[in-house]
Amino acid sequence: MKKTKWGLAFRLAWITAAAIAAALLLLPWDAQAPVQEKAETLPTPPAASVAGDGQRMQRSCQIIQTMAFSRCGHSVTRRVSVPEILVGEDFSAAQDYYEIWNVESFSPENVTMRREIDLYCPMHAVLSVNEAGEAVLTRNVYGDGMAVEKAYPLTLTDFEPEDRQALLRGMGFDSKEEAEGWLESKASKGS
Repeated sequence: MKKTKWGLAFRLAWITAAAIAAALLLLPWDAQAPVQEKAETLPTPPAASVAGDGQRMQRSCQIIQTMAFSRCGHSVTRRVSVPEILVGEDFSAAQDYYEIWNVESFSPENVTMRREIDLYCPMHAVLSVNEAGEAVLTRNVYGDGMAVEKAYPLTLTDFEPEDRQALLRGMGFDSKEEAEGWLESKASKGS
Protein backbone atom coordinates (compact mmCIF):
# COMPACT_ATOMS: atom_id res chain seq x y z
CA MET A 1 0.00 0.00 0.00
CA LYS A 2 2.77 2.47 0.86
CA LYS A 3 4.50 1.80 -2.48
CA THR A 4 1.29 2.71 -4.26
CA LYS A 5 0.85 6.03 -2.38
CA TRP A 6 4.45 7.07 -3.09
CA GLY A 7 4.21 5.93 -6.69
CA LEU A 8 1.02 7.97 -7.15
CA ALA A 9 2.57 11.01 -5.41
CA PHE A 10 5.67 10.74 -7.58
CA ARG A 11 3.59 10.50 -10.76
CA LEU A 12 1.48 13.52 -9.75
CA ALA A 13 4.64 15.57 -8.98
CA TRP A 14 6.15 14.56 -12.30
CA ILE A 15 2.98 15.48 -14.24
CA THR A 16 2.77 18.83 -12.40
CA ALA A 17 6.41 19.64 -13.22
CA ALA A 18 5.85 18.71 -16.86
CA ALA A 19 2.73 20.91 -17.02
CA ILE A 20 4.61 23.89 -15.53
CA ALA A 21 7.49 23.41 -17.97
CA ALA A 22 5.06 23.22 -20.91
CA ALA A 23 3.27 26.37 -19.71
CA LEU A 24 6.59 28.22 -19.47
CA LEU A 25 7.49 27.20 -23.00
CA LEU A 26 4.22 28.62 -24.28
CA LEU A 27 4.79 32.04 -22.68
CA PRO A 28 5.85 34.74 -25.16
CA TRP A 29 9.55 35.52 -24.82
CA ASP A 30 10.77 38.79 -26.31
CA ALA A 31 14.57 38.92 -26.42
CA GLN A 32 14.81 42.22 -28.25
CA ALA A 33 16.55 45.14 -26.61
CA PRO A 34 14.37 48.15 -25.92
CA VAL A 35 14.42 50.71 -28.70
CA GLN A 36 15.31 54.29 -27.85
CA GLU A 37 12.59 56.34 -29.48
CA LYS A 38 14.26 59.73 -29.26
CA ALA A 39 18.02 59.63 -29.69
CA GLU A 40 18.21 63.39 -29.18
CA THR A 41 17.15 62.95 -25.54
CA LEU A 42 20.36 61.09 -24.69
CA PRO A 43 22.95 63.27 -22.96
CA THR A 44 25.80 64.24 -25.23
CA PRO A 45 29.23 63.60 -23.71
CA PRO A 46 31.53 66.61 -23.62
CA ALA A 47 33.68 66.85 -26.71
CA ALA A 48 37.28 65.88 -26.12
CA SER A 49 40.03 67.54 -28.05
CA VAL A 50 42.48 65.28 -29.83
CA ALA A 51 45.37 67.50 -28.74
CA GLY A 52 44.06 67.70 -25.18
CA ASP A 53 44.51 71.51 -24.91
CA GLY A 54 46.94 71.22 -21.98
CA GLN A 55 44.80 68.70 -20.10
CA ARG A 56 46.46 65.97 -18.05
CA MET A 57 45.47 62.35 -17.49
CA GLN A 58 43.91 61.63 -14.09
CA ARG A 59 44.59 58.49 -12.06
CA SER A 60 41.06 57.27 -12.97
CA CYS A 61 41.65 57.81 -16.71
CA GLN A 62 40.61 54.95 -18.98
CA ILE A 63 42.59 54.03 -22.09
CA ILE A 64 40.12 52.82 -24.74
CA GLN A 65 41.90 50.91 -27.50
CA THR A 66 40.22 49.68 -30.67
CA MET A 67 42.06 47.18 -32.86
CA ALA A 68 40.55 47.10 -36.37
CA PHE A 69 41.39 43.95 -38.34
CA SER A 70 41.47 44.71 -42.07
CA ARG A 71 41.37 41.09 -43.29
CA CYS A 72 37.92 40.37 -41.83
CA GLY A 73 36.56 43.83 -41.06
CA HIS A 74 36.02 43.06 -37.36
CA SER A 75 37.30 45.13 -34.47
CA VAL A 76 38.03 44.53 -30.81
CA THR A 77 37.86 47.27 -28.18
CA ARG A 78 39.44 47.01 -24.77
CA ARG A 79 39.48 49.33 -21.78
CA VAL A 80 42.49 49.51 -19.51
CA SER A 81 43.50 51.82 -16.68
CA VAL A 82 46.08 54.46 -17.42
CA PRO A 83 49.60 53.21 -16.65
CA GLU A 84 51.03 54.80 -13.49
CA ILE A 85 53.83 56.38 -15.54
CA LEU A 86 51.26 58.45 -17.49
CA VAL A 87 49.23 59.80 -14.55
CA GLY A 88 49.48 63.59 -14.72
CA GLU A 89 50.92 63.55 -18.25
CA ASP A 90 49.56 65.37 -21.29
CA PHE A 91 48.57 64.44 -24.85
CA SER A 92 52.15 64.51 -26.11
CA ALA A 93 53.29 61.98 -23.49
CA ALA A 94 50.35 59.69 -24.32
CA GLN A 95 51.13 59.91 -28.02
CA ASP A 96 54.80 59.08 -27.39
CA TYR A 97 53.95 56.18 -25.06
CA TYR A 98 51.42 54.69 -27.49
CA GLU A 99 53.40 55.41 -30.66
CA ILE A 100 51.89 52.59 -32.74
CA TRP A 101 48.35 53.81 -31.98
CA ASN A 102 46.40 56.69 -33.50
CA VAL A 103 45.10 58.76 -30.58
CA GLU A 104 41.61 59.89 -31.62
CA SER A 105 40.53 61.80 -28.52
CA PHE A 106 42.15 62.92 -25.29
CA SER A 107 40.67 64.09 -22.01
CA PRO A 108 41.65 63.68 -18.35
CA GLU A 109 39.05 60.87 -18.02
CA ASN A 110 39.44 59.00 -21.34
CA VAL A 111 42.05 58.54 -24.04
CA THR A 112 40.61 56.87 -27.14
CA MET A 113 42.92 55.31 -29.69
CA ARG A 114 42.75 53.07 -32.74
CA ARG A 115 45.11 50.77 -34.58
CA GLU A 116 44.61 49.17 -38.00
CA ILE A 117 46.05 45.65 -38.13
CA ASP A 118 46.43 43.71 -41.39
CA LEU A 119 45.38 40.36 -39.91
CA TYR A 120 42.23 38.36 -39.13
CA CYS A 121 40.69 38.91 -35.70
CA PRO A 122 40.81 36.24 -32.95
CA MET A 123 37.39 34.84 -33.99
CA HIS A 124 38.81 33.27 -37.16
CA ALA A 125 40.77 30.12 -37.86
CA VAL A 126 43.29 31.01 -40.57
CA LEU A 127 44.86 28.62 -43.04
CA SER A 128 48.24 29.70 -44.31
CA VAL A 129 51.73 28.30 -44.80
CA ASN A 130 54.81 28.50 -42.62
CA GLU A 131 58.35 29.38 -43.75
CA ALA A 132 58.86 25.81 -45.03
CA GLY A 133 55.73 26.02 -47.21
CA GLU A 134 53.73 23.61 -45.02
CA ALA A 135 50.01 24.21 -44.48
CA VAL A 136 49.24 25.44 -40.94
CA LEU A 137 46.16 26.51 -39.04
CA THR A 138 46.77 29.74 -37.12
CA ARG A 139 44.74 31.99 -34.85
CA ASN A 140 45.25 35.55 -33.68
CA VAL A 141 45.85 35.04 -29.98
CA TYR A 142 48.03 38.11 -29.42
CA GLY A 143 45.90 40.78 -31.09
CA ASP A 144 48.68 41.71 -33.46
CA GLY A 145 50.24 38.33 -34.26
CA MET A 146 49.22 34.84 -35.30
CA ALA A 147 50.05 31.62 -33.42
CA VAL A 148 50.18 28.19 -35.04
CA GLU A 149 47.51 25.84 -33.67
CA LYS A 150 48.10 22.88 -35.98
CA ALA A 151 50.39 21.85 -38.82
CA TYR A 152 49.27 19.60 -41.68
CA PRO A 153 51.32 17.17 -43.80
CA LEU A 154 50.68 19.27 -46.92
CA THR A 155 52.89 21.72 -48.78
CA LEU A 156 52.13 24.40 -51.36
CA THR A 157 52.86 21.94 -54.17
CA ASP A 158 49.83 19.89 -53.04
CA PHE A 159 47.50 22.71 -54.16
CA GLU A 160 46.49 24.31 -57.43
CA PRO A 161 48.11 27.69 -58.29
CA GLU A 162 45.13 29.87 -57.28
CA ASP A 163 44.82 28.02 -53.96
CA ARG A 164 48.57 28.47 -53.38
CA GLN A 165 48.17 32.23 -53.70
CA ALA A 166 45.23 32.24 -51.28
CA LEU A 167 47.23 30.21 -48.73
CA LEU A 168 50.21 32.54 -49.03
CA ARG A 169 47.92 35.48 -48.15
CA GLY A 170 46.10 33.50 -45.43
CA MET A 171 42.47 32.40 -45.59
CA GLY A 172 40.05 33.08 -42.73
CA PHE A 173 37.36 30.60 -41.69
CA ASP A 174 34.73 30.68 -38.96
CA SER A 175 35.93 27.41 -37.43
CA LYS A 176 38.74 24.87 -37.46
CA GLU A 177 36.35 22.29 -38.93
CA GLU A 178 35.45 24.58 -41.84
CA ALA A 179 39.13 25.24 -42.54
CA GLU A 180 39.98 21.53 -42.44
CA GLY A 181 37.05 20.75 -44.75
CA TRP A 182 38.42 23.25 -47.29
CA LEU A 183 41.90 21.75 -46.94
CA GLU A 184 40.60 18.24 -47.51
CA SER A 185 38.62 19.22 -50.62
CA LYS A 186 41.43 21.27 -52.20
CA ALA A 187 44.54 19.30 -51.32
CA SER A 188 43.45 16.22 -53.26
CA LYS A 189 42.86 18.27 -56.44
CA GLY A 190 46.35 19.73 -56.53
CA SER A 191 48.20 16.40 -56.56
